[in-house]
Amino acid sequence: MINTPKASYTTAAEQIKEAILSSQYTAAKQVNAVQLSLYYGVGHYVSQNTRKGVWGTGAIKAISEQLHKELPGLRGFSERNIKNMRAFYEAWQELDTNLETIVSKLQMFDNKSFINSAATAAEMPEQFQRVLPNIEELRKVLSNQPTDK
Repeated sequence: MINTPKASYTTAAEQIKEAILSSQYTAAKQVNAVQLSLYYGVGHYVSQNTRKGVWGTGAIKAISEQLHKELPGLRGFSERNIKNMRAFYEAWQELDTNLETIVSKLQMFDNKSFINSAATAAEMPEQFQRVLPNIEELRKVLSNQPTDK
């Protein structure tokens, strides 16, 4: 095969495309890990304050409204989603001793799709099998609650 400039450009474009797609995938995984960590942390904070009676009813709604006032255009922090974050934390809190390990394991999954999936216990990493009852509870919570778009 003769290496013509056009063939060389096609090869170069293909290699650059692969590098772009690989970088985009890596970035998306890293963003997912950071978001999961944020949601877990928010869930922890909200759980600690709502479950121990520090905050009364209506606190989550008030916090959501204030966040939206102070950060116009903020998405994903509706009252419902903050409650979902609390449920996410409460479902996974027994693994709180090693958050980095949790996040690294969860980052390979789209967390909502994973939680809502019909994955069997055998398909889940060992850590997840221990909290299967919590996953089932979280599936119930998330199945009836839309997310912000």
